[in-house]
Parts: sequence; structure tokens; C-alpha cells
Amino acid sequence: MATAEELRSMSKEDVLAFIRKRLSFDKSLIEQFRYINRDNTEEFRKNFEREHYRFDMSGYENKTGDNTLHNQFVLNKFADLGIYDHTSYLFLDFYKGHPTLYYKYFNGLKNEEVDLAGFGTTEIIYEIFKITIFTGGGRRRRI
Repeated sequence: MATAEELRSMSKEDVLAFIRKRLSFDKSLIEQFRYINRDNTEEFRKNFEREHYRFDMSGYENKTGDNTLHNQFVLNKFADLGIYDHTSYLFLDFYKGHPTLYYKYFNGLKNEEVDLAGFGTTEIIYEIFKITIFTGGGRRRRI
């Protein structure tokens, strides 16, 4: 498992590969599928391994809060790297497919907003890394 320090020394392509791998579905999930045709198990596994969790960017939801909960779940897969340690708040919002990141640096005075239009899930997470764990700025003390 890579640390924030190790990620800082990697190339962008390596970091994006790390993000994709962390977002990939757990192989034990395959065993839970009941109604999936597994006649060609090898092809199914190969295709399945290319899939990963993605942000729901539609901004539409059947039940209030569903998108926020799902998107926070995806983002929290990287909490152990310290992405929340550099900010007082970090919120990713999607409106009609348009992502916007809102945040305020820990001990900062200014509310920040970043337009992430055209970015996919892995690129959005990479941008979050750039403003948090790659900054080297102030961070909250955790024991």
C-alpha cells in the first residue's frame, strides 16, 4: 500500500494507475453476483477487472442524498492517505455532470472552488491529491 510520500515521488501515470487499482472492485464481489452469466468465466473476470468505482456525476438522484453518499464513499477510499488532513472542509459537488470541488485549507482564510469540468473519476481524485497530499502545506495534527 502506497503512502502519500511515495505517491508524491511517482509519475502522474503511476499515480493514476494507483487510483484505478484502489477503486477497482474487490474480487470477492464477483462471488456475490447471482444472475450474471459466467459461461465464459475468464472473459467475465477480464472485463470485470477493468471496471472500478466511479463518481455519479449526474447530479440527479431517486432519493435525496444518494449521490452525495455514493460520491463520498468513493472519495473516502483515499482518506487514509490524508486528503482530509490539509483542509477544514473538502466537498465534491456534481450538477448536471459538472463537477466542482469546494474546500478550505486547514488554518486558511479563503474558501476555494475548483471547476473540474471534463475530468473523469481518476482525474478528479488526482486533482484532489494535488491540492491536498501533494501540497506539503499545513495539516491538522492526528494522533
